[in-house]
Amino acid sequence: MADACERAGVEFHPTAGTGGGPLASPREEAALGRLIAGLADEPALAGAGLVPVGRGRQLGWCRPGAASDSLQLSMRALLGDPAGSGVVEYVPGDGTLTALAGADMDVLRATVAEGGHRLTPAIAGGATLGGVLASGRSGLDRHGLGPTSHHVLGMRMIDGRGRHLRSGGRLVKNVTGFDLHRLHVGARGILGPILEASLRLMPAPEQEQYLTSGPHGSTAEAVEVALEVRRAERVREQCLFVRDRVVHVLLAGRGAQVEADRRRLEALLGAVTELDAGPGAEAFHRAGARDTALRLTTVPSRVAATVRSLEAALGGLDAAVIEPGAALVDLPQDLASAADAWPEDLAAEVEVRAPLSAADLPQALRQATERSGPSGPEGTWTRRLIEAYDPAGLFQSGGFPASA
Repeated sequence: MADACERAGVEFHPTAGTGGGPLASPREEAALGRLIAGLADEPALAGAGLVPVGRGRQLGWCRPGAASDSLQLSMRALLGDPAGSGVVEYVPGDGTLTALAGADMDVLRATVAEGGHRLTPAIAGGATLGGVLASGRSGLDRHGLGPTSHHVLGMRMIDGRGRHLRSGGRLVKNVTGFDLHRLHVGARGILGPILEASLRLMPAPEQEQYLTSGPHGSTAEAVEVALEVRRAERVREQCLFVRDRVVHVLLAGRGAQVEADRRRLEALLGAVTELDAGPGAEAFHRAGARDTALRLTTVPSRVAATVRSLEAALGGLDAAVIEPGAALVDLPQDLASAADAWPEDLAAEVEVRAPLSAADLPQALRQATERSGPSGPEGTWTRRLIEAYDPAGLFQSGGFPASA
């Protein structure tokens, strides 16, 4: 690996990566392309294992185990100046932003706020644009504004042969052809690194209110109330979640609309507490941020029953974050690893995230999390994509089912 980096003109650091793994720091895109092409052309290094990283915040989310076993490709190094924003082009009149993959989401959010826009997905915690797109993460605003993939207009990327590719465009009116860039949203880096992405922005709301209910008797009870809010036709909440038996709601829009929605919300929740939302409702999104060790995915009609079963087995779900509209239940590491029981008939898909491992889980939960690679049409399509984008298998790893 070190020799390949030297030939490509890329800095190599044997232990500077996330988790103490090896790190390659290309200072220009051409050098990154040379490194990938060189590794793909050497049979002895084929399948060596490459993982694009920004700050490494998403590795545990989508590529557990890849940090220490693979050569990490620093996309932050492509920003040049360590203090660089990574913003390539911001067009307020068209409501679009183009930025390098290593750009910090918080920096991008502050940049567009000055022009009267909001950036979605609303992901807090120092993540980079490339990490969020590659992991396919959508924020708490997904139901109000749509999933992340809906906001990607175009992208530049490098495939597993070192070829520089482009798909889509920078402006809404210039987007033509097949949306090949959307294949990279949620691909977890197995199709090669994202270099740059263009996003559609949304206008900043005139007013935002971050409201919380009082604590309910149980998490399941709070979820039932949250579902009532979701079903209420005259309450236009931007997004909501449940945490610590409390319903958290964000209202956004024109001032008169928000005030009317608040009155209707109070009829459902009773007394509410208003918290300072901050610019871009930062406090709301940070309250819903979590270090997920275990994610359960079900359907909205079953999310309340799922929560009740979990509560009965685990003795409580405080600190878990539940998005009733998306039917997601995220458990933190201490709650998941301390579980000494698990519902046997839980109607939910269970996924383990780093740093938790299957060995830390009770037997019933271990059986629930056993997953195999895609089969049938899905598996065939995945294999064809890998053969086209990464024939040498440089970006594949056993930690991601799509590589099976």
